[in-house]
Amino acid sequence: SIHTPVRKNIITLLSFLMLVIGSYYLLDTRVALFFKNVWISNSRLSIFSVNIPDVLFPIVCLITGIAWAAYFYLAKKGIYNAHTRFFQLIAVSIPFTFFLKAVLKLVFGRINTRFWLSHPRSIEFHWFHGGGNYGSFPSGHMAVFMALVVALWRLYPRFRPWYIGFLSVLAMALIATDYHFVSDVIFGTYLGYCVDQGTHAGLTSLFKSKEENSQRGMTVNT
Repeated sequence: SIHTPVRKNIITLLSFLMLVIGSYYLLDTRVALFFKNVWISNSRLSIFSVNIPDVLFPIVCLITGIAWAAYFYLAKKGIYNAHTRFFQLIAVSIPFTFFLKAVLKLVFGRINTRFWLSHPRSIEFHWFHGGGNYGSFPSGHMAVFMALVVALWRLYPRFRPWYIGFLSVLAMALIATDYHFVSDVIFGTYLGYCVDQGTHAGLTSLFKSKEENSQRGMTVNT
């Protein structure tokens, strides 16, 4: 039924919204303070509280470059299979996810976790005033890697336990190092999922239209 995907998307959206709202009111500040106390009370673990360089942009550029190179290589050889579509998918979805998370950070303007820990009375959202310390929501790392993992999940299903493990470790690392609130990570996960689903649907439609045009051309020539 055509209504089944729509119903599924609505349920998914509502589920994530409930998780984000629940986390915002019940978990975010408590979890951030918990891990701050852990790092302060244990000098051996204090290394996790240091500032870690943000290398997400170079990673996005690397993945995008490799994906486009692989796609054009296969396309030039006339190979249009699941792998070709996979490389095209991530070549489009990964940079778009990165761009979209940057826009949303500016829109939401949420204070980041470490700045909030130093200024606990500050308002956490500064709508349309993001940037600098006001760019925590959503988590860009979670969004980008979620988009990548969903694409891999679709093409290489036998590695799904590894994908779940990787995303779990990434989410925990972002939260435990006080780089993100729990709700930042949850919404970042949903953002990556949505971009992948939308891009995949669009490219699938494009491939089908190309195939139909090609078949029409062959019929006419015949």
